[in-house]
Amino acid sequence: MRQNRRVRFAFTLIELLVVIAIIAILIALLVPAVQKVREAAAVAQAKNNLKQLGLAAHNTHDQTKKTPPMYGNYGGKDGTIFYHLLPHLEQGNLWSQGQDIARQTPLVVLRHPSDGTYPPNGIYALTVASDIPPWANAGVPNWGVSSFAANWQFFGDDGIALVRVTDGTSNTIMFNEKYAIAKSGGAVTGAGLWGYGVRPTLTASQRLQMITPTKFPTAPTTSPDYDYLFAKAWWARTGFVNNPGTSGALGQWPNTSSTMINWDFRCMRCSEWTPSPETVNAFKSQSITAGGILACYADGSVRTVPAGTNDETFCAMESPALGEVVNVP
Repeated sequence: MRQNRRVRFAFTLIELLVVIAIIAILIALLVPAVQKVREAAAVAQAKNNLKQLGLAAHNTHDQTKKTPPMYGNYGGKDGTIFYHLLPHLEQGNLWSQGQDIARQTPLVVLRHPSDGTYPPNGIYALTVASDIPPWANAGVPNWGVSSFAANWQFFGDDGIALVRVTDGTSNTIMFNEKYAIAKSGGAVTGAGLWGYGVRPTLTASQRLQMITPTKFPTAPTTSPDYDYLFAKAWWARTGFVNNPGTSGALGQWPNTSSTMINWDFRCMRCSEWTPSPETVNAFKSQSITAGGILACYADGSVRTVPAGTNDETFCAMESPALGEVVNVP
């Protein structure tokens, strides 16, 4: 009688180790590829968000032949540039509720997927009483944040007609990426609150007409102090300069060989390239995307300002009509 034997198949220890090693190698090869796909998707989403902002700005301009201001009355309502764009971002219902209700809401279009400072709920709690605009309900400290900032040099305090962009719409930035929150470890603490803003007692252009122009105060002197709030680092804003005087010497940019340029203090306008999120300056632009700063230009195009672009060139891209000649990719 034949006896059936059961044959057991099993890996030897060496074979098992070889299989594990092969799997580890495959994982090591796949992880960077997956990471690159994620980064590419994040960049594509950020570009799309900037494109939507640019189209919305053009739509408002088509209606009134002028863009909304950084903050002010536009279409019968007070609010920031982002608030005024809401009807053109499929957020008409939010716009109709007014700026105080709207500013409490995070917007998907204002989130950069690679912005590590963007809160999970898209909300920043502003609790410093002297920093809260008088139109906002201080009992509700929630403010929606933004990974994108509007260029104050472009929109200004009164808005701008595109025919006044004499430096060229393809050379002038409207919006660009910027970390949503500048933490306390940075040079200037702040956050890009997309609904934050006030109208100052005197705008920058009005101050320049004074015999001795004065900067906006860095500490409140009244309650509320609109000029103090105007200069705070809670705006979703870049290109802002809180200095009526000059920087540098004759012949040193931004000054010419014979003229000291007023209200063009360059340090607040210069960009930060791939900084640590822990040390960013709330007044400056930052590159969140590898390779440069994503920006939406006044012609509606979205392009990357290459990393390492010098300060003079970057600031020239911010100003719409100072006569600079720049070559952008």
